[in-house]
Amino acid sequence: MRPAVLIDEVTKAQERALLPYSSATEGGENPFVVQLELQKTMNELVGIIRKSEEMEQALKALQEIATKARTVTVEGGRAFNPGWHLALDLRNMLLVSLCVAKAALERQESRGGHTRDDFPVMDSDWRHQLLVLSANGEDDVHLVRQEQVPMRPELLDLFELDELKKYYTGEELGGHRAGEAAK
Repeated sequence: MRPAVLIDEVTKAQERALLPYSSATEGGENPFVVQLELQKTMNELVGIIRKSEEMEQALKALQEIATKARTVTVEGGRAFNPGWHLALDLRNMLLVSLCVAKAALERQESRGGHTRDDFPVMDSDWRHQLLVLSANGEDDVHLVRQEQVPMRPELLDLFELDELKKYYTGEELGGHRAGEAAK
């Protein structure tokens, strides 16, 4: 059975998609300028090496960028219009950026591709935590911690020990098949 399509929802989505063409955004922000500001904010404040004060700055900047994104304006037609396509994409780019920044600020350890200058070591307690983020309106996300189900030993044994050492503490790897063989 196909899900019912609510005409009101379709109308709202269409209005939201065409907003950059409306008189309500006339003289508004250029989507390319807003996207560049978003990219610069994430590169400089939520980059490879992260610090809490920079990520807090990023979250404030992202709120300001979200305000600008609501007023982007485009010119030209709808067919093959990169400005309009970017205007449509900005909402999702902002949501992803908010998720990355909020989760990175919350996670107080370094592991894998997540490096915190103010928390430089792996913390085995974080192995048991998931950070679940969900959209809470157009430009906000809600973060909830959930318990992580541990990886089953037979799955863990499929990985080489040297690779796992990048992501797990020595204590967590005590039962790995390679560790058992070395005893």
